[in-house]
Amino acid sequence: MPTFIYKAKKGLKETIEGIIEAESRDAAASILSNSGLVPISLELKSSPKKQQQQVSSPILGFKKLGLKELTIFTQQLRTLLRSKVELLSSLNVIYKQTDNPKLKTIILDVHNSVKDGGTFSEGLSKFPDFFPVIYINIIKAGEASGKLDESLSRLSEFLEKEQDLKMKIKTALAYPVMMVMVGVGTIFVLFSFVIPKLMVIFTDFQADLPLPTLVLLKISNVMNRGWPLIIIFLATLIFFARKKNFFASSRSIDLIKTRLPVLGELAHKQAIARFANTLALLLHSGVPIFQSLQIAIPTLENRIFIQQLEVVHKEVLSGATLASSLKKVAFIPPFIIHMITVGEEGGRLEEVLVEIASTYTSESEAILKIITSLLEPLVILCLGLVLGFIIMAMLLPIFQINMLVK
Repeated sequence: MPTFIYKAKKGLKETIEGIIEAESRDAAASILSNSGLVPISLELKSSPKKQQQQVSSPILGFKKLGLKELTIFTQQLRTLLRSKVELLSSLNVIYKQTDNPKLKTIILDVHNSVKDGGTFSEGLSKFPDFFPVIYINIIKAGEASGKLDESLSRLSEFLEKEQDLKMKIKTALAYPVMMVMVGVGTIFVLFSFVIPKLMVIFTDFQADLPLPTLVLLKISNVMNRGWPLIIIFLATLIFFARKKNFFASSRSIDLIKTRLPVLGELAHKQAIARFANTLALLLHSGVPIFQSLQIAIPTLENRIFIQQLEVVHKEVLSGATLASSLKKVAFIPPFIIHMITVGEEGGRLEEVLVEIASTYTSESEAILKIITSLLEPLVILCLGLVLGFIIMAMLLPIFQINMLVK
């Protein structure tokens, strides 16, 4: 029977090396996993120990890393670990088939960190912009329990839900956004290039021009002279708006988001769904309640909600129950507090949180459908009014000329 030299993680800090007999590499990895260990490397004792492939760090590319790349990475790693492939080999496989230079650099760094004796979670923590705090803590809990593949499965499901929600929002807004862009472009061309050429018609007009026509000509004159500056201004505004956390420091903007008639209700429901889903995921992974709250609260990305929930974290840390602490949070309805009370008393808090997340996610999607269904006619109406004003302003002087002739 073949003999393998193995290197595996036991808990977060301890690294174990030893010899194991098994029929194959997969069988050896399975034996180690069933013993509560996370296999890092397996080498045949009879053959000289292979040197890990040294790959030079690629130059960072311009491709942005986001939720999609993180989801794919998690799914691939979960599949490999479930197939009893050791951690280092799994990272090597993912590294070879990844096209994104920036992601290749991250995977290589994490691989080398684990190879040098560090934990997988420590390697991930070097890249907080790509691996969020919740991700690292769930991986850490999986390493401590020896069930890293299960932690990756939970993370994969969580990330898939997040990505699915973002995709639904993008899909719903795609058509209205395209209509707005086409409409704004058309109006810009009319004001900047078409209307100025028609101004010659009204230059020698003896009578006073109607007010709508004067307004139209003034706007056209400004845009005709200053359109390069307008384009530069809009490009600069879009650039800074797309920068991460550009508006995050503004508490007033967060407050406006929560008080808008329909969008405010959507923000409340999405915040509750995300908070419940994140907290359930952390608790199911074995993270203590006070630490789970500390990680879950910042994921809301709204300072108003975060500030209210920080009180909950402090009270739970001092020994209070989650339900009693949530009573002081304004945006948490009594229905949820009652459900959490029942969950805490019956030892089913994780299940109750999952039910809450599912319910409020469905309600958020329903509101989103209503918003998008109303957005399309609203965009058409606004563009129609603007174009109607332009046509009216152009035709009024002509009607006035006809009346003078008669």
